[in-house]
Amino acid sequence: MKSFNAMSQQVTDLSERVQTSIEGPPRPLASEALETWTDVRRKTKVNPKKITTNYNRITDFITFAGDKPLDKYTFLEFQRWSNLLARVPKNMSVVPHLKGKTHQQAADHNDRLKIPRPTMTTKTIETNYFSPLKHFFRQMAAEHRFPSPFGDADVRMDGRSSVKRRPFKVEQLNIWFTHAAQEGRADMIWLPLLGAITGTRIAELIFLQGRDIYQMENTFTGARYWVIDLRSELIAEDGGSEERKTKNPTSKRIIALHDLFTEVGFIDYAKSRRAADWLFRAAFYHGKGRVGDPARAASKRMNRMLKDVGIHKPMERMFHSTRHTAKDIMRLARVDDRTNDVQTWHAFRTVSRGYGAKDLEELPTEIEVLTALPLPEGLDLGTYLDRHSRKKTRQE
Repeated sequence: MKSFNAMSQQVTDLSERVQTSIEGPPRPLASEALETWTDVRRKTKVNPKKITTNYNRITDFITFAGDKPLDKYTFLEFQRWSNLLARVPKNMSVVPHLKGKTHQQAADHNDRLKIPRPTMTTKTIETNYFSPLKHFFRQMAAEHRFPSPFGDADVRMDGRSSVKRRPFKVEQLNIWFTHAAQEGRADMIWLPLLGAITGTRIAELIFLQGRDIYQMENTFTGARYWVIDLRSELIAEDGGSEERKTKNPTSKRIIALHDLFTEVGFIDYAKSRRAADWLFRAAFYHGKGRVGDPARAASKRMNRMLKDVGIHKPMERMFHSTRHTAKDIMRLARVDDRTNDVQTWHAFRTVSRGYGAKDLEELPTEIEVLTALPLPEGLDLGTYLDRHSRKKTRQE
């Protein structure tokens, strides 16, 4: 009997050795590998916010498929995950009755509604969920020597089609500007004009301080022009410094201000602020309480204003559409595409565009072009001009 047991154990051991020689040593659980991978990434220059977001999205998959050794996930598990995400409501994390629910629970809840909420787009599924997942599994496959589950087949993604952003028409800008110029708060007055003419993101505009608006001089011609400078850190309330909030490190740039901002009184307003003052202080408060996310709150206020004047269209025409508007204004004025991208900061599409100066400070001639570019025919800034004229008359 002992001999039989010993032989049986030898067979088992041999089988395990053969299996190990074929498959390699046991791989760590996905959750364990994710912790290690994330710790290593935190020591790199990858944006910390991106690292956290990627961690959360990969954790979502592990919650769905189960926490297994890295090499035990199959292609169909990723396809099922994609199928599920196509049923999940967009922005589920900010919908009150969906907070704390799994993606499966959120999708099932949405399916039961008489009027379901809009679901995730294919782009969201690809960019926010599968891009970090593929990145993680491909690197772990190289680290632990197993075939990546993304190596031989493509996961099909059947999310909702993305709605294309539309620039504002001149007639719509005139309606919006006429309304905005009569507002009482600085952010409500100036954000529409700044967004549409410069193409600057709302999160970049909200965190502007007095010292960020100043004049630069072309040392060759002596010409002077006003700019926004997003390259420096912010002055904290205690007098120290804090990191400026931009979409990514390369978004920290010089932005040329068109001469119209002097004509309508924005420059006078900016000059009235001290170096550490927020240009749009009211945007940081709701009543007496501090706003948790000033940029998000400002975006909601801007979109409410667009609804009030009748030119808002969900996902298609909203404040972010001002970036499309500014791009079109520059194209119509025949501004060089590379200068256009440096002003609004969009990634260069070709290798050749990536060569040369990366900042408008190094391109004073281009700043002069941007400060004086022709505005669209029919654009009406009369209400802004009248407002500034009345203010100057009162001061005299």
